[in-house]
Amino acid sequence: MATSALRFSPEVLRRLGEELVPNPDQGILELAKNSYDADASSCEVSLANADVAGGTIVISDDGIGMTPDDITESWLVLGHSSKSEKELTDKQRVPVGDKGLGRLAAMRLGSEVTLRTRPSSRPGKEYSVEINWARYDSAATVESVKLSIDERKTKEKNGTTIEVRNLTSALGRKEVQRLARSLLLLSDPFNDQFGFRPYLRSPQFADLEELVKGAYFSEAEYHLVASLDDLGSPKAKVLDWSGKVLWEASPKDFGESGYSTPACKFDLWTFVLLAKEFTTKQVTMGEVQKWLEVVGGVHLYHGGLRVHPYGDPGHDWLDMNLSRARNPEFRPSTNNSIGKVDIADPTNRLRQKTDRSGFVETDEFRELKRFLKDALDWMAKKRLAAREQRRSLRRTSPPKQVRAAQTALTKAIKKVPSTVRSDIEKAVGTLEALRIKESEALREDLELYRTLSTVGTTVAVFAHESAKPVTQIENMSNELGRRLRKELPKNEGLFSKPLELIQRAAKALRSFAKLPIDLLRREKRRSGQVDVHVAVEGIAALFEPFLADSKIDLQKSLAPERPLIQGSVASLEAVLANLVTNSINAFHSERSVTSKRRVEIATLCSGDTVTLVVRDNGPGIEGIDLEDIWLPGQSTTPGGTGLGLTIVRDSVADLGGRVSAVAHGPLGGAEVTVVLPLLR
Repeated sequence: MATSALRFSPEVLRRLGEELVPNPDQGILELAKNSYDADASSCEVSLANADVAGGTIVISDDGIGMTPDDITESWLVLGHSSKSEKELTDKQRVPVGDKGLGRLAAMRLGSEVTLRTRPSSRPGKEYSVEINWARYDSAATVESVKLSIDERKTKEKNGTTIEVRNLTSALGRKEVQRLARSLLLLSDPFNDQFGFRPYLRSPQFADLEELVKGAYFSEAEYHLVASLDDLGSPKAKVLDWSGKVLWEASPKDFGESGYSTPACKFDLWTFVLLAKEFTTKQVTMGEVQKWLEVVGGVHLYHGGLRVHPYGDPGHDWLDMNLSRARNPEFRPSTNNSIGKVDIADPTNRLRQKTDRSGFVETDEFRELKRFLKDALDWMAKKRLAAREQRRSLRRTSPPKQVRAAQTALTKAIKKVPSTVRSDIEKAVGTLEALRIKESEALREDLELYRTLSTVGTTVAVFAHESAKPVTQIENMSNELGRRLRKELPKNEGLFSKPLELIQRAAKALRSFAKLPIDLLRREKRRSGQVDVHVAVEGIAALFEPFLADSKIDLQKSLAPERPLIQGSVASLEAVLANLVTNSINAFHSERSVTSKRRVEIATLCSGDTVTLVVRDNGPGIEGIDLEDIWLPGQSTTPGGTGLGLTIVRDSVADLGGRVSAVAHGPLGGAEVTVVLPLLR
């Protein structure tokens, strides 16, 4: 009986090397991990003309090297490694390069590869292998290409060098920067426990390394420290910037069940990125932000080495940004925090994916994420409770202080001469009456804005949820159109127009849903420098679907200067959004008869002020005195809230400006003029 064996085509090498790990920097990173497994203390990656095709990459280390048997039985056997999953190295490291595939991606970057290795077990010996990929391209099977292992004497110390020559494509600036960042963070740069340091001989690496060494941990407002022991029992505490423990959790705060995942430690440093928080610090907010751009996010270290892509830019694997959007006041994001998760996992309960892009979503890995998210939730609850306690103190302290002050004042008045006592008592009585009146006005404003806040947050929730039915409408109309064109090809003209209208309506609904979410973004409420023209352009873009749906032409006539004011984007957007909304509502009223609807936003800089004008060619302001349009509840629009111009008035006042209105401006409709002080 004839016998045979499985063989594979050289095409498989391309698929494994180029498709399994498509990014060149990740392939090079795998060779650095091999150095870690070889108990190297350092690994150096050198780029020679790698920014052009034909360049060279050299990866060298001072590890234990390989014998000819190691090369034959391990290094040249793809998809297999001799490293035991449970056996630690001599330096007590957990081997991480256990697939035997990652190095192929880096070696396939060039047309030729040379391996030179000097095993510590055979001092004075060096073994080398030459690989020319062109030989494989012309071969029938991979097994038919024979490789020789050459031996020579050497005085060099033990270690391994891999040289990849004649690069088939250049490494761009972004790829080199990504490689530099990955190498820098590969072995936890903030904790040199495992004594392994990779280097990249590149200016980008030096710049990034200097940034990471800045280590602004002491400037963090909060430091979360959470851990799991070998039994899955959790502990957590939060420290302030001085190291004082603010809150401490027990296992009961995390529930009774525990977590079925390897033991780990989670550190998270959260920064409050507000200019006022840095007035007394030795560093600037810009320096911390630049540092966080490089090292920010939550990085995961398994067996001492960082696992890609956790903590990479844009990879929010703990959904921190989503949670912050739902509760922005007390949640860290990937932009204002840095964290690391250290997992020993000597028995490899967590399994990396074949393409090395993270861990397989096993129950153990899901349990790990559940613990980390629970720790973040616990910290958010503690911060919220502390804020509520401070607010409660602020609400109860002033009345007590006022009563104490009134008692002290009464006693003091009794000590003054009787000839002036009555005049003082009268003046104090007048002052008290005015204070009570002011307090009542503030209370009414508070109730008004609490109502508006409730409306805003409720609308934002509904807007977020409306995306699902809108997507269903779009998908079903597409499917309906496809089926109708298939079943009724001759009658396509009958249904194409209605389907087009459905799609257009769905697009408009999606745009409408975006508006409240965009206006409610937390960062817009921060006080600082505001560009008036940027706010105008932003509102124009945001309202474009509304204006198009109502067939309204929005024209902008902006000053050539760049007007900057002091305040918040939210306040200025509140002014613009309410004025544009009023114009839209005016065109929808029964009194509007114009066919060519037009809204104009104009700015004019003069001296130390900028004038912002919003006018339209609608029916104008009628049926209400101009003095009354600013009062809450006063509206000329049926069903209107009458709150829009009240918000405009208050927002302009907050910005230090003044506002006025004309019932019928140059375009025929209402005209509102806002004058704001420029930032000098």
